[in-house]
Amino acid sequence: MKIEELLSAMEKEGGSRPVTMELLSQLDESAVFEHASNKQWLFSKTAVPNKYKLLMSITAAAAVGQENCIKTYVKSALRQGIQKDEIMEALLVARFVNATTVISASVDAMKLLVEDGQTS
Repeated sequence: MKIEELLSAMEKEGGSRPVTMELLSQLDESAVFEHASNKQWLFSKTAVPNKYKLLMSITAAAAVGQENCIKTYVKSALRQGIQKDEIMEALLVARFVNATTVISASVDAMKLLVEDGQTS
């Protein structure tokens, strides 16, 4: 398979060519093939249905703030028949997880406040 064929397959799956893969192909085609190979391997596993893998991908991309990835995964999810409310819940999970990390990262600060008697 040539890089143009791989990018076309990605476009067919997601509705548009992923900008990141388009740019990466101009810098190192082998990295795009490696990425596609890793995705194929992951989605060949059967313990977790692919629908949920895609929803988890949306959640993870949103939690780390990767806008291009979120958009690419959402387009792919819609094309695969995943419902809008399911995608929205995945985004809300990311919001919840992100909020939780703020509290977790603040443990030492909260300990200082408790030790100083600054609780309400």
